[in-house]
Amino acid sequence: MHRFLLISGDKELIARVKLALDPISTVMSSDPSIDDVKDVAGQFRPDGILVDSDIRMGARTAFERLALVRSWFPGLPMIVIGNESGAQLILTAMRAGAQDFVDRDATQEDIRNVVERHSVAERPRNIAPSRIVTVLSGTPCEEDGDFAVNLGSAIAAARPQEGVLLVDLSLPASNVPIALGLDLSFRVREAVREMSRLDRALLDSALGRCSRSGLYVLPLALHGDAEWAVDVHDLRALLEICQSLYDVVIVNSGPFSRQEELLGLPDEGSLFLLPCNQRFTSIKGASDLMHLLRQARPQGEEPVLVVHEFAPGMAPDISSIGNAVGASRVVALPVRWQQLAESINRGEPLSLDTSAAYAQNLLRHLQALNLIPYRDAEEDRVQPLRNWARKLGVLS
Repeated sequence: MHRFLLISGDKELIARVKLALDPISTVMSSDPSIDDVKDVAGQFRPDGILVDSDIRMGARTAFERLALVRSWFPGLPMIVIGNESGAQLILTAMRAGAQDFVDRDATQEDIRNVVERHSVAERPRNIAPSRIVTVLSGTPCEEDGDFAVNLGSAIAAARPQEGVLLVDLSLPASNVPIALGLDLSFRVREAVREMSRLDRALLDSALGRCSRSGLYVLPLALHGDAEWAVDVHDLRALLEICQSLYDVVIVNSGPFSRQEELLGLPDEGSLFLLPCNQRFTSIKGASDLMHLLRQARPQGEEPVLVVHEFAPGMAPDISSIGNAVGASRVVALPVRWQQLAESINRGEPLSLDTSAAYAQNLLRHLQALNLIPYRDAEEDRVQPLRNWARKLGVLS
């Protein structure tokens, strides 16, 4: 039997929550307008905190109230109870440090399910906090989408015990289902509609997942969709919620007509990658977007320029492209368009072919960006031998 502290002055809500959790948890309620909540918690020693978003704590805003409660109990899971009002309150709760949100009018079963999810120890993380990696697009092209697929596949394959999600905002439709051979039906619109009750169990069961890499995929639009539009504020809230549920969230933003509004994502855990190739139109588009990003996030982390589909010996070279874009950090991924196209046509991302130079370079850069763990030196030494052994049929 677990112990949960319910911080609320609403007698009806307290009665409903206690009745809902009676089979699985002991619930102690405390009203911050009349009680010393920390003192009550010190006596009760709860396993988790339930917080009414409408608690009375002077003239503080909802964010200030929730952030204060979070500071009182930094090591405990915190679940916020509130009225479902678009995405704003949910986003406020997440930014204040909450692990989950439940609607005030939720059924007893829904309340119980949310609490049960947080009655077990958190999953261990073995490298970095959750990250949002946004792949921007300076010009409308499928090549940036190909890079996002290879990026997501490489990270997911290197972190098999963790959740890696690709949110594909390509318009007019996502090509990821074709590239990975997936049957997708759950889209961003459905996720926004279910935002108040999103959790890993719901998403894992609804999303398509690549069998080779383990990459989850959430598209904005699919071929044949008549409606895909979503409020950008809801989209940003959804991405932050996904960040709280998955270890890495890759956002393929282009060509998304309002991708500049995604630049307002929080600095913590955010990384922006700006791909381009050797075409002058691509370089010019990347330069313009780099300038826009620096204006929008003057204090944010410097974006990383990724030169992919790069053919050595062809002008301009890597240094010239970096100078033209004004990038302080440049990642070079030498690969010809034909190789990427053939791998996509086969439904086998080139990043999963560890014998390919493209995959080896990508993995090395992902390690440097702390997106995947460094492999053991002995493993790196024997891996080429294993690749050859598989080709010869010695290893399965």
